[in-house]
Amino acid sequence: MTAQATGAHKNKPGRAALASGQRHIRRVDDAERSRTHAWLVQVQRRNRIVIRMFSDSLHGGKRAALAAALAFRAAMLKQMHDPGYALWRRNRKRRNNTSGIVGVARYASRERAGRKLIEREYWQAFADDGKGARRSRKFSVAKYGETRARALAIRARRAMLREVGAPAAT
Repeated sequence: MTAQATGAHKNKPGRAALASGQRHIRRVDDAERSRTHAWLVQVQRRNRIVIRMFSDSLHGGKRAALAAALAFRAAMLKQMHDPGYALWRRNRKRRNNTSGIVGVARYASRERAGRKLIEREYWQAFADDGKGARRSRKFSVAKYGETRARALAIRARRAMLREVGAPAAT
């Protein structure tokens, strides 16, 4: 099988695709199995996904199919434009979230001090400031205890979000 997708991972575009303005577009060449030669457009905003295939044969060649795919992608991005999308995406609770609070996590770090191995456990709050820079605060479990360190991290996360005028996600 010679299935080919632009990029190292089938769902993530490679540097060449991003540099050439082909974000949300990838090439599908499967000569042996399905004889598919096309451009695939996939745009997702929040929980809505739009996928459309642009076949070389239906569009009169590879370049014409790409032009149609680019036009479709531009129309979909314009139609699905959402100014709050980036903030929503950053503050969405992920499946691997173990704290239950977006932007708050528990960590254990190991450091060497001479021959000793020191383990530090802490709760950390993360948020992006208004300029896009990442901010964080750590709260030691040894100093505050498990429950209080977690509560302080949650309070710090909410304070960071208030500073940039973002709603606190839970």
